[in-house]
Amino acid sequence: MQKILKRVFFPMKFVITFFILFFILSNVLAQSYIRLWQKPLDDYRKSAVRLYAYPAPDSTNNHAAIIFCPGGSYCYLAKKNEGHDPAKFFRDHYGFNTFVLIYRRGMRGNRFPAQIQDLQMAMRYVADHANSYQLDTSKIGICGFSAGGHLVGTAAEYFDTDFTGGMVRHIPPKPYFSIMMYPVVSMQEDIGHRMSRKNLLGTNYTEQRRDSMSLERHVRRDMPPIYLIACKDDPIVDYRNSERMSDALDAKNVPYSYELYEVGGHGFGVNPSLIKAKNKDAASWHEDFMLWFRKRF
Repeated sequence: MQKILKRVFFPMKFVITFFILFFILSNVLAQSYIRLWQKPLDDYRKSAVRLYAYPAPDSTNNHAAIIFCPGGSYCYLAKKNEGHDPAKFFRDHYGFNTFVLIYRRGMRGNRFPAQIQDLQMAMRYVADHANSYQLDTSKIGICGFSAGGHLVGTAAEYFDTDFTGGMVRHIPPKPYFSIMMYPVVSMQEDIGHRMSRKNLLGTNYTEQRRDSMSLERHVRRDMPPIYLIACKDDPIVDYRNSERMSDALDAKNVPYSYELYEVGGHGFGVNPSLIKAKNKDAASWHEDFMLWFRKRF
């Protein structure tokens, strides 16, 4: 009888422990992100929009922020290597308060301007809660990868346009800077990334809308400083997207830096192991960015 009880008791202890741990973990995960749209009755997909926060410790806080926008052709999101990993890296190494935006995308039926609405809402949230993170509200930067690079480029060019249609109290602050990593820039036929264009604009877009989202055509002198990065061997997004953006920035005398690497590919974030080539220099772009950042800001 005692042996039978032991056999029953051990699994019961295991089950109870499992549920306790599951409950604790569920609560931790539930509290780890911010919902930017409250009770979105007009569009239930807004409930999927999330902002993850990685506050800098008091001892290293540089009182600036970066909102990271992962790429994924406006279809899916590379949340880890282009979101959480760089967010943790810039917090731990450079003292930024960092955030990861999980924005709406085309695979869920969301087209322009849903994505820029979400980024503007995220910038508004960070500015409104600046005291909680010991932030200077004028020092909220943005960083995007691939299609996310197009998104932060849109925010940099149209910083004084309220895409939310009055759903926030006022237009979010002008970005402190915008980092465009191996970005989609153009929506034109010759070098535009077709999947990103389809997911952002749909299939029945007008020529006017296509041109409005071709960032190389709307660079303006008063936009924030741009840090632009591309790799010549990028197999996903033609590096000439960045070439055209660089030329446009130069023509308008916008403060910017353009780093073009011979190798690096696409989608590496800050992780050298994701670069197939022996030369991993492209993954160290953050070092060059910080030199530029400290000199300019």
